[in-house]
Amino acid sequence: MTAEPNEGFARAEALLLEHRRLMVQARVLLARTASRTERLAMADELISLIDGLDMEKRALGVRIHRGRAANVAVSAYGRAMATRR
Repeated sequence: MTAEPNEGFARAEALLLEHRRLMVQARVLLARTASRTERLAMADELISLIDGLDMEKRALGVRIHRGRAANVAVSAYGRAMATRR
């Protein structure tokens, strides 16, 4: 389940590109008369994008938490080793 750091950023970049694509598509859709089916399809794509962004936000939070926990552990280990000397 652990993703490589670059993989996480690649996913975030893919979501950013998807956002840009959907915004262009939404502007085109809003500039003309769109059918109910087209509007529902756009809403579905936007909901999927929001879900993807939410998952990436949580994954980033986990990576940040793990990084902080590792920093605390290394710091504590360093302090423990300093007191042994």
